[in-house]
Amino acid sequence: LRQGNLNGEVRIFRYVTEGSFDAYMWQTLETKARFIQQVMNGHTSVRSAEDLDGGALTYAEIKAIASGNPAVMEKVKVDTEVRKLDQLRAAHLNQQHSIRLQIRSLPSEIRERQERIERLSADVASRDGHTSDEFSMTVGNRVYSGKGAREEGGAALTQAVLSWRDDLTLQVRGAFRGFEILSRGRGTTLLAGSDEERLPELFIRGSGIYKAQLNAENSVGTMQSIEYALRGLDKAAVDERERAARAEKMLEDFQEQAGKPFEHEARLKRSEEHTSELQSLRH
Repeated sequence: LRQGNLNGEVRIFRYVTEGSFDAYMWQTLETKARFIQQVMNGHTSVRSAEDLDGGALTYAEIKAIASGNPAVMEKVKVDTEVRKLDQLRAAHLNQQHSIRLQIRSLPSEIRERQERIERLSADVASRDGHTSDEFSMTVGNRVYSGKGAREEGGAALTQAVLSWRDDLTLQVRGAFRGFEILSRGRGTTLLAGSDEERLPELFIRGSGIYKAQLNAENSVGTMQSIEYALRGLDKAAVDERERAARAEKMLEDFQEQAGKPFEHEARLKRSEEHTSELQSLRH
């Protein structure tokens, strides 16, 4: 596949010279290939991995290989292992700290999600309990029902919301299928050197409060947004249950991992003892 090759068949030769850098290079490639294979097959359980480019030779390793002295080479090898294990231990301690923080924060998140699930479930039941073949909606003190009520009620609601656009407090403007319809003005904003009045915000309130969109040009569009928000309660409840389940599973996993000792502690201790022995032999 090399650019410029005109041969239909090629042979690839791999030369390895004893006592050279070749052994180190092949060892580095073996380490990379093994880790990549584990990731591709999903056989590794680690949450993070050291950069594979970390296999670059240090000055000490070059010196050891160049000297040809087995003792020097062994010392550098053990020092390198100690350094890498120290880094792994530091990463383990950081992970344990993060786990403790998660264990403290997740219970409140789970409680909040469970409370939201309860509110959504109650609102789904309320919505379904106010289902009727005949449209009915209240705006102010007037009830709109029967033929053409959807268009008339939507127009009345849009007009009511727009007429209170200067009111920056959240106020009830109507009722629909067991829910209050509220609006809140958003004042005036300066845009491109001119004053521009933004449309009021529109909300639906039951056990929880949900956003809808006011369509000042099309009152039917306002009603469609309200009805869409009510239809979306089912999916919102399902999504919230899934998020709560994931948070509970995370908490369970973190509690299981909390307090676990560094898995390579014994190996690190042996390596430190070995490097001390090699150091004493040099003196």
